[in-house]
Amino acid sequence: MGPLRAWHDDEELDLGPAKRQALLALLLVRSGQPTSLSTIIDVLWGDAPPSSAANVVYRHAAAIRRLLESQFGTRSGAGADRSSATRLVRVSGGYRLDAFPTTLDLLRFRELREAAEETAGPGATTERLRLLSRALGLSRGPTAAGIPPHIAQHPYFVAVDSEYLAAVKDAAALATTLGEQASILDILQPAAAQHPLDEVLQAHLVQSLASTGRQAEALQAYHQVRTRLDEQLGIAPGPELQSVYQEILRRDTPGALHPAAAPPKPPHQHADQRPHPVRPAQLPPDLTVFAGRTAELARLDELFPADLATETDTAPDRAHPRPTVAIGAIVGMAGVGKTTLAVHWAHRVAHRFPDGQLYLNMRGFDPGGAQVTPSEARRTFLTALGVPARDIPPGQDAQLGLYRSTAAGLRLLIVLDNVADSDHVRPLLAGAPGTLVLVTSRDRLSGLVATDGAHPLMLTELNPDEARQALVRRLGTRRTDAEPAAVDEIAAHCARLPLALAIAGAQAALFPDRRLTSIASEFRGRPAALDAFTDTDPNADIRSVFSWSYRKLAPATARMFRLLALHPGPVIAASTAASLAGTALEPTRELLSELVRAHLLTEQAPDLYVLHDLLGAYARELLRTTDPDDRRELSVQRMLDHYVHTALAAATRLAPHRTEAWPLPPLQPGTTVQTPPDHERAADWLDQQLLPVLLQVVDQAATHGLHAHVCQLGLALERHLDRLAHWEQQLALQRICLLSAETQGDPSAAAHAHRALGFAHGRLGQHDEARTHLLRALGLFTAADDPRGQAATHRSLAFRANAAGRHDQALDHYDRALPLYRRAGDTVGQGSVFNEIGWTLILKSDHRAALDHCARAIELCNSAGDLSGEAAALDSLGYAHHHLGEYDHALKHYQRALTVYRELKDRYLEADVLVHIGQAHSARGESDLAARSWERALRILDTLRHPDASLVRRQLDEVRAIASRPAPH
Repeated sequence: MGPLRAWHDDEELDLGPAKRQALLALLLVRSGQPTSLSTIIDVLWGDAPPSSAANVVYRHAAAIRRLLESQFGTRSGAGADRSSATRLVRVSGGYRLDAFPTTLDLLRFRELREAAEETAGPGATTERLRLLSRALGLSRGPTAAGIPPHIAQHPYFVAVDSEYLAAVKDAAALATTLGEQASILDILQPAAAQHPLDEVLQAHLVQSLASTGRQAEALQAYHQVRTRLDEQLGIAPGPELQSVYQEILRRDTPGALHPAAAPPKPPHQHADQRPHPVRPAQLPPDLTVFAGRTAELARLDELFPADLATETDTAPDRAHPRPTVAIGAIVGMAGVGKTTLAVHWAHRVAHRFPDGQLYLNMRGFDPGGAQVTPSEARRTFLTALGVPARDIPPGQDAQLGLYRSTAAGLRLLIVLDNVADSDHVRPLLAGAPGTLVLVTSRDRLSGLVATDGAHPLMLTELNPDEARQALVRRLGTRRTDAEPAAVDEIAAHCARLPLALAIAGAQAALFPDRRLTSIASEFRGRPAALDAFTDTDPNADIRSVFSWSYRKLAPATARMFRLLALHPGPVIAASTAASLAGTALEPTRELLSELVRAHLLTEQAPDLYVLHDLLGAYARELLRTTDPDDRRELSVQRMLDHYVHTALAAATRLAPHRTEAWPLPPLQPGTTVQTPPDHERAADWLDQQLLPVLLQVVDQAATHGLHAHVCQLGLALERHLDRLAHWEQQLALQRICLLSAETQGDPSAAAHAHRALGFAHGRLGQHDEARTHLLRALGLFTAADDPRGQAATHRSLAFRANAAGRHDQALDHYDRALPLYRRAGDTVGQGSVFNEIGWTLILKSDHRAALDHCARAIELCNSAGDLSGEAAALDSLGYAHHHLGEYDHALKHYQRALTVYRELKDRYLEADVLVHIGQAHSARGESDLAARSWERALRILDTLRHPDASLVRRQLDEVRAIASRPAPH
């Protein structure tokens, strides 16, 4: 209840990075309840989690469990007190965190609040206020304050804040009854500040201030809230606030104020003038060819169940009922099918709302700017509900009061389609318990979610099966079954966007005798990607539909949208966008957030964004017609500078002692460069931000004649691509590098490209190609008198010789490499050679000699501060001891290597050492320990999608099969 903090005795604990704290906060607000992995991922990342999300959750959950075990004594065993321990439990499909009121403030708050509600008998009111005051005193601010806003706005956290707010209102009502308003002011004032538009809460504050003799402050508070309501919502204070205000004006005796009176009857409506009951049915026709959206329909069913109309919280012992109007917010980009889904689901559930269904297109993104105002919408709805036009007052306040009063006794389904923002909706929220307001918008409606409790449902493009189904429903199974490949191609050209699929389906339906293959070919042949989706109806023309969102953007945001089209892939980082625009990172984030709110961009993860294919095509068209060539060129160069400089920074972080480098190209002004702080984040940047677009980036650099950029990227990424077994990608990259090197006449760059090509060919078993490239590299390095390059190439030739079983030939290459590294003064290179000689001697079964070489390698790496090289030599040393049957020594050295790799956050080599540890345990007959080590290695390799995972899986299957055999009798 406030910032997430934890103590053991008097010592505050370190709860780790932000994502781990967010996970812990989620498990705490769900204390005692299982939380599925899918729910955790949804809360932490939203609709676009990274592929590694599950593994990130596992890692953070393990860290939380270790923290709880080490600090709160939750390990099982003799003497362990588990009766009040806080512990994290793995349950089917997720996790459950068990805590107790003695250890968690939220549970203590609920315990005290429940005790207050159950208190009865003489003096109950006083005791209830005492218990509620104790409960409220536990709060230090909003729930889990400090976690990222998109997580804090999730209903799980909002619900806790709502609990607190309801308790504040209950306490204020009790204090008013007892005339003890002064006792609640310290709690009431910060709560009112956090919820400035909550009229009930503000009424309590005004009344409490006046009742304690602070009439001037009370009047000031009233006028402030009246101004806020007018400026932010366009409404006047409601009956309760008005009643308190009138009471202040009538009385000036401290303590003389009473609880607010019942609201007056609405204007223009007397008891004998009630409108005749009317049951409106305004929903547009359902789409007969509706397809897909199975998950979204199920989610709507879950959020708004059939018994919604009876789910209220108006118990007579509650001073203030909780809100009873449910709100659903369907949001997404233009053309994603928000209206279609809303109308389809509304028809499915219309029978649940006996008093009728209201529908209105609010025209929030109308190209002519002709939005339907809330006042116009209220008049439309009042007329639909049977109020004669002559009885609808012209004044905003009176009109709002009549609307609320008319709807107050009705259970309605209200569909507000295409709203501009949250303020476009709020003046239309009304109805009896069980009323549902369903809203669609291109805006994210964050305010409606955070302040009004709306349940968001964000739509993205259809999945491939649903996109295919959408075309099948429009064209019939006869045509689609006959040409399934063409159907898939058309769906791909539509980028699975429902509007584009509808346009393409309609065009194909107009020509029933035309082959779908021909239509797909026509899509391919269009000079502009959007030409296939044009129509004379602006509502069915994709450029027009996109333009309605684009025209609402501020100039700087519109420019950012256009520049994103220069990026070669759909996923773009904030730092890359900053370089494209030549702006600082923080202002760039603000611009990207504006695009996300407009649903012209999707936030996949913090600082990582996705531009839909068709929106990208639209941005490219705008860019060509709006931005001059020279400015586009500068943007591209800044982006490429960003990639090259950040890639080299990441590569240096992964291998601090790397020596193969050339002078960096000068930075264009306005370029943002990131320097990853550690090994793990360096690898993450390369994997998530550069590798998905690597070849496109390199092609772009070559096309723009930036050949030095190409060669720098090839040099920076060689080791990382090899570590991840991306050898085909390595070949493609280094071929472009070789061409760029030859184009600019750079023999050194050409030599590096040949060496990398040779090594990658060797990894793929293409030995002739490998040898040709390596010998060419050796010739170029020798001609340039580059001893370090020659030595590195000899090591590559030795590696290939070892792979072919020619260990003596490998040792000959290492013997040549060693003096070359000495001549270059490269201690790190010498250490690597000694380690690789040791490994070769192990392959030759000369394990004692291997021990000496590995020990020498450790000595050299240690003197040079090369932790990674030292860990590699420790691993080799352990491997030699293993083959000598000295398993204790082997495990000791493996464990030291494992510790270093974990400190460096080198996941692949951590897995490699875990495999060796498993082999040592297996050789000692310790099958359980071997399996445990291999399972850890397998999880890492699966996360990295490394082909070595299949080898480890085979070892694991074998040891499990052995363990499952029945013991001999």
